[in-house]
Amino acid sequence: MAKICVDARVLFLALMVMLLGGCFGERTVVDSLEDYNARLAYVLDTDFPQIISPSLPALAASTSIKHDIEELSINLRDFYALQDCELGRVVAQRNTSLGKSQLPSQRLVYESKLLSVLSSCENAIRQSNPKLADTLGEWQEQKRKDYVKSWANLLQASKELRLALNTPERLISDTTPKNANASINSLFYIDGVKEIASQADIRPINSAELEAQLEIIQSARLPASLWRTQHVVAHNLDALSTALTSELQKVSCPDGRATEQAKILRNVFYLFFIEEIQPVGSLINQYHYKLVPLWQKWLEDASFHSDFKQYIITQSQTNFTAYSQAVQTHVTLWQTFLKRCNLSPVAPTGA
Repeated sequence: MAKICVDARVLFLALMVMLLGGCFGERTVVDSLEDYNARLAYVLDTDFPQIISPSLPALAASTSIKHDIEELSINLRDFYALQDCELGRVVAQRNTSLGKSQLPSQRLVYESKLLSVLSSCENAIRQSNPKLADTLGEWQEQKRKDYVKSWANLLQASKELRLALNTPERLISDTTPKNANASINSLFYIDGVKEIASQADIRPINSAELEAQLEIIQSARLPASLWRTQHVVAHNLDALSTALTSELQKVSCPDGRATEQAKILRNVFYLFFIEEIQPVGSLINQYHYKLVPLWQKWLEDASFHSDFKQYIITQSQTNFTAYSQAVQTHVTLWQTFLKRCNLSPVAPTGA
């Protein structure tokens, strides 16, 4: 009869999880942590720290980390000498009121176009006006540097990237939207357009494609979701492990024989940590390691502001290490308890 009673409680816990998920929409890792925390507290007849969902620290203001880019200055004589070249038209468009209020993405498109026409115009007038061609070559070298600054500004100051890096709309879950992996590809695409400045044959950025990639990044906001989720899991598992350590030690398993209380605790561990929290942890690890090469490149890039780099270091390295340690500590705690009671973390009977 005792076994039937234990199985019924386990089935009740599982049923409540499904009902809660169905009635109130997608369950998050916060829901799982809250249920896990509450069930452990009930079985152990004690109080545990309340589950909290801390926010990410603010990213440095865009005005403090963006590059100032000097405008290309062309005297009137040179300007008129270039009227048969596309450069004159491109520069003239930049001087309009609309051109002067470009978003970071469109400024980058402009800089890539400018580099392209500088190169083609230099080649076109090399024979007829070598002096002006040399001047265009000098401008081209300067604009290559400005292009890299514009690229860094896109990543540090654009609305799309700032939302993606600092303002999550959701936490990572096992039903995370399919555009998560697409956003990783988009982030690497944005990273790759920096290389245009180092190419001999410069082709302007496709504006529509750039905006589409930025829309994917903004929609998914994967880095921010990833970093906040790992922070939520780490903070709450640390607090729970600290409180749980002494409570599990009080659970009696005479001569290594598991009591009913020990079996119920094992089942709670399985239903909530193994079945719900650990799969989220697997996704955190998956997305983290896919993005590591990108963060490493950015941390080595001299065009980024030190405050921007420090934010990336804190989230992708320091906080990920803290998250990994919190999970390992919690798992080790349960392994010690289960070994003492000769139990294994298997699926509850009848669940």
